[in-house]
Amino acid sequence: MELCKSVRTILQNLHFHGYEAYLVGGAVRNHLLGLPNDDYDVTTSADPEAIKKVFEGYSFYDVGKKHGTVTVLVDGDKIDITPFRKESDYHDHRHPEKVSFSADLLEDLERRDFTINAMCLDYEGKIIDPFQGLDDLKHHLIRTVNDPKQRFSEDALRILRALRFKAKLDFTIEEKTDDAIHRLKDLLSYISNERKRMELLQILSCPTAFKIINEYLDVFNTFMHITEIDRKINDFSDPLFALAYILKDSDDNHLKELKYSSYEIGLVNTLIKASHTDISDDYDFISVLSTEHQKETLKYLEEYHHLDLKERYETRKEYMVAIDSLDLDGKIIESYGYKGKEIGKIKKELVELIRHQELRNESSALQNYLATIQ
Repeated sequence: MELCKSVRTILQNLHFHGYEAYLVGGAVRNHLLGLPNDDYDVTTSADPEAIKKVFEGYSFYDVGKKHGTVTVLVDGDKIDITPFRKESDYHDHRHPEKVSFSADLLEDLERRDFTINAMCLDYEGKIIDPFQGLDDLKHHLIRTVNDPKQRFSEDALRILRALRFKAKLDFTIEEKTDDAIHRLKDLLSYISNERKRMELLQILSCPTAFKIINEYLDVFNTFMHITEIDRKINDFSDPLFALAYILKDSDDNHLKELKYSSYEIGLVNTLIKASHTDISDDYDFISVLSTEHQKETLKYLEEYHHLDLKERYETRKEYMVAIDSLDLDGKIIESYGYKGKEIGKIKKELVELIRHQELRNESSALQNYLATIQ
């Protein structure tokens, strides 16, 4: 197997200085599958100081001092180089009590999550595969390294990682591994909401999301409230669109708890509202697009209904206004004799008239209307 030039340079330099060194993990898996890769990890018997000495003259920096990772820049590629590691018992179903360097490649590989991620390559392109990851790759199978219950109990994030790999690669999860996912799903309570959010959005970006969500509904409902979904979820180009679709009938979408940004929460809630809008009604069509998320909502509605709405949007966009986009400020309204809460009430009335296409959002037109109702 031929290595890319930058990785070969790293491996050969370490080998020349007397150290073992291997490309490991996802880069090996992706290369064997013929998938693109821009993330390279090298594992080596050299410690961090030795790595820095080998690559004197190169640009490098410490990216993960806790794990001894040194990132070296070669031909424009960033290569992460980490010493062989071994890990002690995990104390919170996520983090090991202690991470220490090892002199043994096997110790480093057996701590990894899945067999397809526990293969490595030497500087000659020879595959080292102690856990039969290559066979699993050929059979499109996701299987943990050693006992799945132990692997998931050590780090519960591996449960969601397994589902992400299944979604992205369209692989099957090995029976014992699959059984452990369902049995140990409640361990996801130990995983940070940020990580759950990241894994979920990656899964929702895959064309297999429909199959994954339904097959593992019990797993996802440990941190969400959703029901069985249909294939329409595959119609969406954006994972946030897909998220809005699966949450459209949920009483509690948990967006805040899952640490979505204020922008993401606002967008998803807007799209949920759009899901329930009768866009055949002009007023409703205009109203649902009278939002700061107008561009995204239009695209969502097109994908949701399988319609091209651009021409209709162009002919009505001048009527798509919110209170804060009125071409009339409170001081002008006050000059017509309105005070306090009356100003807000008048603004709402003006917005309604515009959305009903009875007024234009122009200061002169709005003031003329105010003058007629004095």
